[in-house]
Amino acid sequence: MIRAVVVDDDKDTVALFAEIMQSNNIEVVGRGYNGQEAAFLYQKLKPDVIFLDVIMPVYDGIYGITKIREMNPDAVVIITTNQMTINAQIALNKLRPSAVIKEPIDVNEIIKTVNQLCAPSLDSENQMKKTMVTLALKNTLLELGIQEYDKIVSLLQKDYTCTLEDCYENPEYLRNILKDLFGDSYPDILNSLSENMKDILSQQSVKDFLQVLST
Repeated sequence: MIRAVVVDDDKDTVALFAEIMQSNNIEVVGRGYNGQEAAFLYQKLKPDVIFLDVIMPVYDGIYGITKIREMNPDAVVIITTNQMTINAQIALNKLRPSAVIKEPIDVNEIIKTVNQLCAPSLDSENQMKKTMVTLALKNTLLELGIQEYDKIVSLLQKDYTCTLEDCYENPEYLRNILKDLFGDSYPDILNSLSENMKDILSQQSVKDFLQVLST
């Protein structure tokens, strides 16, 4: 799920915006009310996207995006505003916001924009998880011996036309083969796999993967 921070000096606007985001499967992990809080929340929470108003008292949106760009030049920052001075427009052009959306906000437009901007980073994150799971899986199966490992890989290809890496999306294929081959020893293999995955066990996708293997 995409993680977002919403920043606007109007608390009602923040609450409404957060409600809209969450109803569209975008998790709002932080709320702020000026540019200084925007920078703090970005540094603390590392969201996938931050929504930032421009006109705010004391620390405005220009301050916020400036500090965020110093931390991460590629941060996804979407500016939301119903008015903008020429000076603010010039400053924003230099700071390269990911998108500028004029208020009143078109919900469909902003959801489409968020998905377009954040999808690549989510794909990259998912690929990293897949690689880590596959590595742990390979190490676990090699502990059974190279002959057993080759047999499992061969059966995956023969019975399901898939590779070991494909088991991340289809753990039931691996479960069926391991249960058929090892019977009563299957729980021991799961325990070994869990141990090899201990560094990533807190991630929900990994928990789901192991849950399917355990059924």
